[in-house]
Amino acid sequence: MERWFKLLRCPIHDMDVATQEWVYRSFSQFVHKDIFSISHDHELTKDITQEAFIKAVKHGPRLQSDENIPGWIRRVARNTAIDFLRKWNNGHRMVGYICDSIYAKVRNEVSVASEVETKVKIELLYLALSELKSDYKTVLLLFYLSGKSYREISKELNLGEAVVSQRLARARKKLLQHFLEKWADHDE
Repeated sequence: MERWFKLLRCPIHDMDVATQEWVYRSFSQFVHKDIFSISHDHELTKDITQEAFIKAVKHGPRLQSDENIPGWIRRVARNTAIDFLRKWNNGHRMVGYICDSIYAKVRNEVSVASEVETKVKIELLYLALSELKSDYKTVLLLFYLSGKSYREISKELNLGEAVVSQRLARARKKLLQHFLEKWADHDE
């Protein structure tokens, strides 16, 4: 068994800084593939790895035996990734990214009236987007903000290209429908 596995069972604050860094790097290398397979994003993987490490060092000293520490570490990492993405997928970040992107494209309009109208449209788009199913939000985000092709999206989401195409078309239609309803309510 690797030495750093056993060090996770010791209080991290009792270790010198170099050992702490070595344990973290070892942990990170060990769980990176598992976390990345869930998040599909390098920056998110880093964030999730840090959160998983904190959980592991917090609960590691309470483990009752050295049996299957690698399995326990992987389970902590996967559960942390799933929890993290559940929170992240509640729409706040994705909607924020989409709205920021749309706002950046349209903010060059000079008239005050059109700027106000644009802000209202963005708010309504934000609301409409928040009402979409997470599958639709994900496909829209990957295609429009990440600039990924249907093939790249299909590989990332383990779906066929035809399914991605159909889901993207439905997502656009749903988003337009929600947006137009909100726009009509706003005009009244």
